[in-house]
Amino acid sequence: MKKIRKKTKKAKRAPTPPTFPPLTWMDDEGMHVLASGTAPSPDQLEEMTKKFQEGIRKSPMWEEMVRTFGKEKAEQLLLQCRAKLK
Repeated sequence: MKKIRKKTKKAKRAPTPPTFPPLTWMDDEGMHVLASGTAPSPDQLEEMTKKFQEGIRKSPMWEEMVRTFGKEKAEQLLLQCRAKLK
């Protein structure tokens, strides 16, 4: 004989949306990041831009840019490195 088990009711909960790790890739336009969450504000984009530019200044790439293009042109190129929302 089989045992009869009493079914228990599961609490009904709203399903949680799946979370995915950020997806990043590089192409001709630069580095791209696809992540879940809310879009950054203009202030947050500006802060990301500043941190990105500071990182470039502290990297060996900055020294190479200055040697290749000169300080003034390197500064102009650095200003083109910005965080953008697409």
